[in-house]
Amino acid sequence: MTVLRMLHILFGIFVGGTYIFLVFILEPRLRRLGPSVQTPLMRALMPILTPVMATSFIIIIGTGIAMTLMAVPGAFSSLWSSAWGWDITIGFLATIGILVVGFGLLTPTGIRLDKLGRSITGRPPTPEEGRQLQALSERVTRLSQVNFIFVAIAIITMVIARFMS
Repeated sequence: MTVLRMLHILFGIFVGGTYIFLVFILEPRLRRLGPSVQTPLMRALMPILTPVMATSFIIIIGTGIAMTLMAVPGAFSSLWSSAWGWDITIGFLATIGILVVGFGLLTPTGIRLDKLGRSITGRPPTPEEGRQLQALSERVTRLSQVNFIFVAIAIITMVIARFMS
């Protein structure tokens, strides 16, 4: 249980820290610097960031489920009869929200943004391409902010479950 908890916490800190950095530091700065800096930097980051985040989520979810099964062997219905169980359930649902937004919405939007960026390399974008770039960039920002909220909910409920329930 100790090793599972350590892995769960370590990768949870990594994911939470990554979202704090992306949402509050990197993305606002890149928006100010413009597409000529933002596009190549994000193009360089995404091939490594996406699989690292996916692996982190697999570890977080796997260790979380394993620890929950160890804590309530054979009786998931008991989760909803305690504050601890509700905290764990809310944290798990927030984690599922992170996955849906991150890999179901954010990743495809990033891929579309990357394709569009590659199609205009070496020339200025047309007005329509400029609008598309702007709209996709704004969508990435909004989805990242939504995902940060899910990350915060997951972390807060897990801390409450561990130390206050």
